Amino acid sequence: MDRFNFYQDRKVTCWERTHFEIKAGDYEQALSVIMAWQGEDVMRFEDDDKVCITYGETLFDTAESLSVDDNNGNPTIEVFGERGESIIDNVKKSRNNNEKRNNNI
Repeated sequence: MDRFNFYQDRKVTCWERTHFEIKAGDYEQALSVIMAWQGEDVMRFEDDDKVCITYGETLFDTAESLSVDDNNGNPTIEVFGERGESIIDNVKKSRNNNEKRNNNI
């Protein structure tokens, strides 16, 4: 029997951790710099002078599946053939159903 290759893409949400350094006179001054960002992403403030990102990592153990509803009705699971052709996803459900829908329009 033959074997055929496919791949699945799955959209998830997970945390990323960014390690960074703040150049300041003391720890309190460094905290003041961070507080001025008002919770924004450190990457917006990196300047390689006062703010330097040193390392980034994806926390894979925090990955959670994303629902179609949480993705604005867009697919969160897609299956492709080995040449990249779309086969099915969790919105259109199947290639045949999608083709039938398109023919009825």
